[in-house]
Amino acid sequence: MMSRLLRQGRACALVLMMIWGASCVASEVPRYRVVSLVAKKPDCQGELCPSITYKKLSFEGHERFNAFLDRSLLGLAQVDPSQANTSGNTNFADLAKQFWKTAEDRYEIVLGAEVRRATPSVIVIELQSYLYSGGAHGMSTMQYVNWVPKTDRILTLNDMVLRGRMKAFEVALKKQYVRWLETNEFAQTDKAEYSKMWPFQFSDNAALMQDGIAVTFGHYVLGPYALGMPTIVVPYSELKGILNSSLLAKIQP
Repeated sequence: MMSRLLRQGRACALVLMMIWGASCVASEVPRYRVVSLVAKKPDCQGELCPSITYKKLSFEGHERFNAFLDRSLLGLAQVDPSQANTSGNTNFADLAKQFWKTAEDRYEIVLGAEVRRATPSVIVIELQSYLYSGGAHGMSTMQYVNWVPKTDRILTLNDMVLRGRMKAFEVALKKQYVRWLETNEFAQTDKAEYSKMWPFQFSDNAALMQDGIAVTFGHYVLGPYALGMPTIVVPYSELKGILNSSLLAKIQP
């Protein structure tokens, strides 16, 4: 694998590291490993060279899902605006080749995947990306993947919520948003003015966590860049009659 990537990446400097996921020791939960790749721009010397760090997950015996994760993670790295409506890069070598064309000193791409919840019935994975291409700071994005290993099914918010009840879910989410404002340090000076500047916006980036549905928002959606990417959790206790209870019963431990 190493030699093939080196050839495709035209002599990119790569470091490969594989670590078995320690959280997946139970036989009911698929074993996985963390595969890390680090590349620097070819023919560049010094600490300022553009770089790509890529950390992906590989689940034993689930090649179709692994391919889906790879495509999804690579899809978060849109180094070329013309890729906005396409599938983007199909592998690490393609991403590197595209990035090196315009990358200058300090430019950086960091892609990562992390297991946020692992049970025999559902695994929640967080895909993360960071791109720095000049300016005061880079930009980060994050996407949840809710996977049911037994059926090899990906669950979206549309699957979690009963048909016709998405508006009710939005109302429940907004209720938690109002509570979240009370702890948002950026909103304490003038909550009314803050809400005008950063009004509530809906997001379907949802995860089936232990205590509720976690929804994460991107930069500049609910506040300034310094706020980061906030996460609001809607407790299951407040989603009765809204969530698909028959589906959730199958995946709850």
